[in-house]
Amino acid sequence: MTRPAWPDGYVAVAALVASGGLVLCCLGLFVDPRSTLAGWLTVALFLLGLPLGAMTILMVHGLTGGRWGEALRAPLRALVATLPLALLLLLPVVTRVDLVFPWAGTDPTMLPETVRQKLAYLNVPFFIIRSIVCALIWLVLGWLILGWTAPDKNRARATTSRPYAIGLIVHGLAVTVFAIDWMLSIEPDFYSTIYAMLEASAEVVGACALALAVLAAGRAIETMPGGEDNTALGEDVANMLFGFMLIWAYLSFMQWLIIWAGDLPEEIHWYILRSQHAWQYLLWLLIALQFVVPFAGFLNRSAKRSHRGLLGLGALVLAGHFADVVWRIRPALSAPISWTDLTAIMGAGGAWCAWFFWTLSEPNRISFWRGRQVRG
Repeated sequence: MTRPAWPDGYVAVAALVASGGLVLCCLGLFVDPRSTLAGWLTVALFLLGLPLGAMTILMVHGLTGGRWGEALRAPLRALVATLPLALLLLLPVVTRVDLVFPWAGTDPTMLPETVRQKLAYLNVPFFIIRSIVCALIWLVLGWLILGWTAPDKNRARATTSRPYAIGLIVHGLAVTVFAIDWMLSIEPDFYSTIYAMLEASAEVVGACALALAVLAAGRAIETMPGGEDNTALGEDVANMLFGFMLIWAYLSFMQWLIIWAGDLPEEIHWYILRSQHAWQYLLWLLIALQFVVPFAGFLNRSAKRSHRGLLGLGALVLAGHFADVVWRIRPALSAPISWTDLTAIMGAGGAWCAWFFWTLSEPNRISFWRGRQVRG
């Protein structure tokens, strides 16, 4: 059973929202440029994490196989196709890095000694070079992955698991560098060896949650056979999301436990900042949305065999992932949430959604990656 395809009307609505949001963002750059860029960067990092997480899942499936990955392939490929736009959304921040990163907009003599020792790495030219290298790696890797996973039998495919393994290693290194540069360096005093893995796991959770919601909305996966007898395809996909969610929860808890038990002042301050000025309420919200409520749902087999249950689980985890990104990134950038954050969601989010829906409604629109039609 196939539900109605995503209509192009969604593209028009998203484009209209994006137009209004971008106009308001331009206004915000004149009124309060720091807050505007703070909201824009937070949304841009969330949106970039979705295609990056989709790439990770596609490569993991290339190594392991399974019906769950075959079911998720179409929405995951559509997510990967949004990568060029997601990378372009970072350009406004690059033009004014001094408003976002303290090491770029402050006299070095005014910085703490621990930060001054990092300035050989944290400087604008080197920062831009590393960002360009990461972007090129992801664009090439995305181009290859879309070729390996294309439904067209005439397309180039990875005949062994080795390309996926190499791709995961390269992708992991790029995510590590990117997480250090664009996330950790917002607060250069903070140090965490597990943060890059935490970010990578969060990207996978967000991409899988969105792919599950899209898949459940377009196909009756709750009635389709899964990988084992008496198991629905919806259960297999939901169980994979459950596993990814547990990895994220474990890494998040371990980072907090190690820092808190180690009594490290600079690292503890990272959590203190996010537990005051109303940010603690966002923390409780993300725990509820991305762990507590979905945890109960994933343990309920009837929910995983229900169309509404699958849509609800995907939507809840995706909303929790967005709250997680906001909670990790936004508190260190400027004053509490303002109207400029909403304009960033409208502008960047609307543009990204328009691209995603445009690709999702007709898979052969991914052809710009490979130079020919992709028929599914």
